[in-house]
Amino acid sequence: MQLHHVTLFVRDADRSLRFYRHGLGFTILVDREFDGDWPTLLGVASRRLRAVILGDPDHPHVGQVELVTFAEPVPDGPPPSAPATGTVILSVVVDLEAVLPALLEAGASDVRRTTLSNGYAAVSVRDPDGIMVELLDSERRTGARS
Repeated sequence: MQLHHVTLFVRDADRSLRFYRHGLGFTILVDREFDGDWPTLLGVASRRLRAVILGDPDHPHVGQVELVTFAEPVPDGPPPSAPATGTVILSVVVDLEAVLPALLEAGASDVRRTTLSNGYAAVSVRDPDGIMVELLDSERRTGARS
């Protein structure tokens, strides 16, 4: 078994693309609108959605992030807070020093930094829709920056 993709329901796909594509470096694999029985499958009103599938073109069948918006928007979730049952954190291995400034420019908020017990820096941020994203540094550094 392998995880194929994670779907994130977002308010504005273009705004989220600035975060995930320009900030984190994901590549657009698919960007299309289509109709489906989303009311039955997902419990939403809309039969039309836009799906933007992001990933690595060298490995297009694993580790994808799908950004979904509906023709008839869904309500916003609760305001971001500490993780709770039923919430998600998306974890990505990155060059932290290169990626974090781009994410801040793309709307990242609620930045929290630490150094893990293995010596690698980790940062959590919120994407423009409040989804928590954990950034795991690909390089061992002397400590997390403050």
